[in-house]
Amino acid sequence: MKRISSIVFDRQERPKRATIITPLGTIKVEWQEVAGNRYWSSSGELPARQLAVPVIQRIERLFS
Repeated sequence: MKRISSIVFDRQERPKRATIITPLGTIKVEWQEVAGNRYWSSSGELPARQLAVPVIQRIERLFS
């Protein structure tokens, strides 16, 4: 089971940071704007990050 533990928003009410908990570990995600486009990067073990990708995409759909 994957779940969102916390989300921090920026001044424009877009996701800035999130913590996602997976069965394989905790993932920290950070969104950045580069040349007008928003990108995310994550930290944590690779298998846990792979499990977290659908949750990250869900966060982007919910708050974009």
